[in-house]
Amino acid sequence: MAENFVTDPSKLSETAIPADAALFGEGIAWDDHKIAYAVRYAEGRDVLDVGCVEHDPENYRSPYWLHKALAERAKSLKGLDLSKSGVEFLQARGFDISHGDAQNFDFEQDFDVIVAGDLVEHLEDLGGFLRSVKRNLRAGGVLVVSTPNPWYWRNVVKSGLNGGIVANNPEHTCWLDPVTFGQLAARHGMELADIRFGSRFARDRLMPLPKGIKHTSWHCAVRVTG
Repeated sequence: MAENFVTDPSKLSETAIPADAALFGEGIAWDDHKIAYAVRYAEGRDVLDVGCVEHDPENYRSPYWLHKALAERAKSLKGLDLSKSGVEFLQARGFDISHGDAQNFDFEQDFDVIVAGDLVEHLEDLGGFLRSVKRNLRAGGVLVVSTPNPWYWRNVVKSGLNGGIVANNPEHTCWLDPVTFGQLAARHGMELADIRFGSRFARDRLMPLPKGIKHTSWHCAVRVTG
C-alpha cells in the first residue's frame, strides 16, 4: 500500500454521516440499483471495494451495505477506506479491509474489478484515483463507479428555489455527470461504458421524467483503452 495520503483523514473525522438504524435488517437488498449494478460485474471475480466503510461502519448492519453484497458474490474481496476507526471496526468483524487513500494506493495483487460506490464525489485528486486504479487492474479489468446524479430533479428544484445553492454532504468535493467524468477518464486512457441511472425510491422510478433527471444516481463501467 502507498503510505502518502492525499487527504488527511483527521480533517474528515467530524463529517461522517451516522448510520440510519431504521435501515438495519437481515439479508441483502439484491434489487437495490447500486448493489445490482456492481454485483453484475463482481460475480465470481477478484474484487477491490474502495471506500467501503460508507461513513459509519455500523452500516454493515444494513441490507444496502454494498461490501456485504460483494462479499457474497465475488471470488475474493478486499476493501480500502480512509477511515482508520471504521476499518478497524470492520476488521474486528472479519472483513479484509485496509486503511488507505483512494487517491494513492497500490496493492501487491491485481484485481478483475475495482468498485467505487459513491466515492468519486468525495475525492480531491481524481487523477490520482484513476492512476491508482490502472496500477491495480488486470488486463481486461473494469472499474465500476456509482455517483450522485447532479441533474436529479430534486436537486434542480432546490437549486431554483435557493439561488443555485444545493445543500450537500460535507465530504463531497464535486458533482460529476457521464460527460465530465468520461472526459476526465479519457485523459487517463480510459473510457466509460454501460451508463445507467437508478434510484432507491419508488417516487423517482415512477416519475414521468427522462431517466437522466428522475434518478438519484448513475453508474458506469470504466475500461482501460491505453
